[in-house]
Amino acid sequence: MFGRKRHYAGLSIEGGAIRYLELRPSSRGFRIARSAKVSVEEGTIAQDRIVNMDRLSTALGSLRTKLGGKFAPSVVVGLPPQDAIIRVVEMPKMNMEDARSAFGWDFEHYFSFPLKDASFDIVPVDVPSPLSDENMSVMIVASRLTVVNGILDMVAKEDARVTAIEPAGIAIVRGVVGSRGESSSGSLILSAGDRSSQIILEYKGNGLVYRTVYVGARSEFQGGASVYEVLMQEVRNSIVFGSSQFRGWNVKEIILCGEHGGDEGLQAEIQAASDAYMCHVADPWMAWSIEGELPEEYGWEAAIGLAVRDKS
Repeated sequence: MFGRKRHYAGLSIEGGAIRYLELRPSSRGFRIARSAKVSVEEGTIAQDRIVNMDRLSTALGSLRTKLGGKFAPSVVVGLPPQDAIIRVVEMPKMNMEDARSAFGWDFEHYFSFPLKDASFDIVPVDVPSPLSDENMSVMIVASRLTVVNGILDMVAKEDARVTAIEPAGIAIVRGVVGSRGESSSGSLILSAGDRSSQIILEYKGNGLVYRTVYVGARSEFQGGASVYEVLMQEVRNSIVFGSSQFRGWNVKEIILCGEHGGDEGLQAEIQAASDAYMCHVADPWMAWSIEGELPEEYGWEAAIGLAVRDKS
């Protein structure tokens, strides 16, 4: 309608919390209309996967109350990393409708659940390795139907509509990269959590590899091994893997984010690991020119990436 203000709302489900961010356009970018975070009960999300939808629904109701009794009319929802699996696949060149149909025959070669129980999407993606004229690279994102339908029902119960569901990892990349120019090399994004972390190999604004490692800032290891050392080994392994899979992908920077992205010890460990990488902490608020009363804690990258999805 004429004069109606447009809103952009993201709802991220990660770690032990749900975060909600609602933005409105401003002259410079965006302004925060509302934001809130609630913790979920233990046993609601385990190993970055939803295990109790009823408890999650209760937490969402608490979040709605915290926001004054309502969400935006429509929201984009981000799934925990292990509830949405991402693969980059090479296929013969064709339009996306035909590619979706063709991939259905190979679905179970790439995912551990049957096609009949899945919801999946397919989009073209740039990779650094040159392809032949006959082939293309596509990103496939798949989730179990039970999870997707559970999310849709849960949000509908709160009088809101889901316009899109996507993996938290994709939203993290969007939130971190922002509207900056595309890089011709690549970066590694490390989203550090309490007990697990996400390692994403990025190229031209897209993730090529998404890894969940069960190492976080509050992990404990036998023998006195340092969390930082173990996490850095996972980072090195990821760089080696990415370089072997995608010829031409070169890490120029390591970007820290997540709940413990501001951990100075982790920053120092990464910077000391090699002079070949520039290490810095992501500032998604600045990357998307977001003004207003900003949350003080780290870990809002996915919520930001979800909220700006329709503007990126």
